[in-house]
Amino acid sequence: MALPLLGTPIIIDIGSAYAKVGFAGEPGPRFIFPCITGTEKYKSIMVDVSARSVYIGDDAMRMRGVLKVKYPVQRGNIMDWNEYYEILNHIFYTLLRIENLSNYPIIYIEHPFIPTETREFIAKVLFETHRVKSLIMLQSPFLSLFSIGLTTGLVVESGDGVTWIVPIINGQILNQAVQKLNLAGIDVNHNLKSLLMREGINIESAAIDEILREIKEKGCYYVLDRPPKTSDNYSYPMPDGTVKQIPNRVLHEAPEVMFQPAMLGYNMMNIPQAIIYSLQSTNKEYWGDLLSHVVLSGGNCTYPGFEMRLKQEINALLSELGPIPKAKKIKPLFEKVGDKQKLEAMETSKKALDNCSECGTLVDLTTGIDKCPSCGAPLKRIEIAIDLGSSKDKQKSDVKTTCPYCKKELKDKSSVYCPYCGKSMQQTKAPKLTEELLGKTIDGKEFTEFETSDDIIKFFIPENLQHAMFNGAAILGALPSFQHFFITYEEFQANPNILNKDITDVFR
Repeated sequence: MALPLLGTPIIIDIGSAYAKVGFAGEPGPRFIFPCITGTEKYKSIMVDVSARSVYIGDDAMRMRGVLKVKYPVQRGNIMDWNEYYEILNHIFYTLLRIENLSNYPIIYIEHPFIPTETREFIAKVLFETHRVKSLIMLQSPFLSLFSIGLTTGLVVESGDGVTWIVPIINGQILNQAVQKLNLAGIDVNHNLKSLLMREGINIESAAIDEILREIKEKGCYYVLDRPPKTSDNYSYPMPDGTVKQIPNRVLHEAPEVMFQPAMLGYNMMNIPQAIIYSLQSTNKEYWGDLLSHVVLSGGNCTYPGFEMRLKQEINALLSELGPIPKAKKIKPLFEKVGDKQKLEAMETSKKALDNCSECGTLVDLTTGIDKCPSCGAPLKRIEIAIDLGSSKDKQKSDVKTTCPYCKKELKDKSSVYCPYCGKSMQQTKAPKLTEELLGKTIDGKEFTEFETSDDIIKFFIPENLQHAMFNGAAILGALPSFQHFFITYEEFQANPNILNKDITDVFR
């Protein structure tokens, strides 16, 4: 596959389960591979056979039976830096095959609250080891929100290792309200394995993690009210040729750990409780905006019924918190620009004498001269009338104003007193309430600033939940106005804190 034009940003998203790599402006990642590495369990004793020191991604997955497999990234944290280096080398030199990385900037996707030392170390590796042109590090919840064209919303991002609840207002993450749960896809795997063992199904294979992941992705689902009464089993073919018959109840009980962490003995909040806690950590006036723009992201949100189950659980908790403020109308990200208002010269009263704006000479304008006789500067100045009001205000200004007492027309419509009779223009007599007027009155409608949670909760789901963060970076990196946000090595050396650069100016 051919490389794009020089200067096109490279997007790198290294997660706990998968790594995604591609270029800005493309509809999806070019390469997706498991974020695992493998080394030989035993030293090679065959002559003239050269074995690789490290197997990465799909190669490690195919040979995992004879390899010692490692997961360099766990729960969003880099656990083994040496293996992490190997993944970066695999991305740049095996997959992308870029000879000179100094021609391409990098968009590196990170999680919220990454330690400052870790962020600076990753930047040093990319700048000093791989010699990249420039770099910017963006937080994944913001990219998930931007992938569907929003800058305000509540992002529920659940991947393989971590679940994040992140409220964002106008592109700014409310850090005090961000919730991190060590409750994600890997915990569904653990619960699934435990449930299978209770049913007498013991999976003995070197690829047990991948088998559990495949069962989970293909068969698991959520129930809303009551579990379905069915005796059907889910048939799964094992690598050795046998077929395991998995009871249906296991498939809907396994992901239930996301709403009942106590199933694995965890003493922590579930996802709905974390959402409510996050809302309570923000100003209540934002609740309507956040609940009406809930964005789901991550592969752990793909189970059938997750959206409806989450809404049901949130509604049950919100009913205990009282009324919710109405959502304000959020300004669209890209507005359609209409015809610009034309500026027209306004008519002004002619003067007999005026001073030159350049030399200050008093000039007689009754002779009709256009230039100052002393310095030659132009005497006429075009004054522009700019209508700052609405069309309704303009229509009102066209209406002639007359004094209600002396009936004379007033030139100054904003005058408080009539210049002719001196009476107040603001003194207006209230009409007498007659039976005829009372009969014409309309009963006022009750006004409320609140809505019920059933009406206000709205979900926004990207086309591909697993690629939402990557797609947001691909859109953002393709914007011409975003190019000046990249950080060069010289800027990073002068001030490492520049990695925290605010990019919300790109939306203004």
